[in-house]
Amino acid sequence: MAASRKPRAQRRAEGRRDAKIVRERERLATLEPGGTPERPIEVVTAALVEPKARSTPCPVCSAAVRVAEHTARSVRGVPLRLAHVACPMCGHARVIYFVIREPMPN
Repeated sequence: MAASRKPRAQRRAEGRRDAKIVRERERLATLEPGGTPERPIEVVTAALVEPKARSTPCPVCSAAVRVAEHTARSVRGVPLRLAHVACPMCGHARVIYFVIREPMPN
């Protein structure tokens, strides 16, 4: 027969489990396009950076994010656009990376 946990021990165990889930979701978000400078999202103009960033859900709670800042920076010699986003629901903040590529001619 399994021993029942005390309420405090149960809350601590749930907190550890929840923290592990958040870490895993953050790790998975870095593997998606835009998660790292090595895997930026391709756009044809800088005007598309903020709408694309807003359409990316929060990796922690899947809520809509808000763009706090949109900057241009060169990372390892590659000019990138960085969208600093934050979730108004859970407070999670992250950076989404973009690269501007000219469309290929037909």
